[in-house]
Amino acid sequence: MNTSVLLPNTADEAVYMLQRHEGKILAGGTDLLIELRKENKKCEYFIDINNIMELKRIEISGDTLRLGCAVTFADIINNSYIRDNIPALWEAAFRMGACQIQNRATIGGNICNAAPAADSIPILMVLGAICILRGTAGQRKLLIKEFIIGNGKTRLEAGEILEAIEFDNLKAGEVCGFAKLGKRNALSISTITCAVKLVILENMIAECYLCTGSLGSKACRESNTEGYLKGKPVLKIGEYIEEAAAVLSQEVEQRLSTRPSIIYKKVAVKGVFKEAFNKAIGHFI
Repeated sequence: MNTSVLLPNTADEAVYMLQRHEGKILAGGTDLLIELRKENKKCEYFIDINNIMELKRIEISGDTLRLGCAVTFADIINNSYIRDNIPALWEAAFRMGACQIQNRATIGGNICNAAPAADSIPILMVLGAICILRGTAGQRKLLIKEFIIGNGKTRLEAGEILEAIEFDNLKAGEVCGFAKLGKRNALSISTITCAVKLVILENMIAECYLCTGSLGSKACRESNTEGYLKGKPVLKIGEYIEEAAAVLSQEVEQRLSTRPSIIYKKVAVKGVFKEAFNKAIGHFI
């Protein structure tokens, strides 16, 4: 089978080509080409979206940040606004593979691949990111926690593309932290990731959003630990951080009780959580 590469100039053209040819969307290709090789699949059409400028933009409009689906991790790393205002997202991009991967891999591909170890998903989940989908019927929006339904599974319908991701910038009193554990410091798939967002009012944690990666079939919000941290005083971390880590460890153990790796992960997650939490607090103090 010969493979053809189609080059749409707009998002609507990409949707049209996808409907007509039932091909594969090609952005960075870092996951797609490995998938095709691993499963020994052939693809007759690649729909290369790298010429579509609207999908490659990082846009700040008021309090909202919009990342086009073809924005690369290098684009995020090189964006001073993200580095200065949402450092946890910047760090997640910076820790995602080597520079060769960062220059090719896209935020849209990382989300649509829906791997449990995807570095961007936990931080986007605690930020309340919205996935903007485009198909022949127009545009629809889903929260990222609703969009991803399992390992490699999303609510992307046939003929649709993920056009962009949007989320609100951090407001006064809101802070985030991100931490990652891999088998090596670079070039490694995450063993555990953790993202934390805190809403702090009068030196108390008014709201807590906590999401882990690589600890289930998809990135998971840890509701028991969120509930435990709510109402805790920011300036007395030492009084409750170990107990919070223990609550999280128990939450993870209940979910992964049948997996051999739980013996290691129920301990390791404590350290990853404490690192992410302390980074978030550090942006407040």
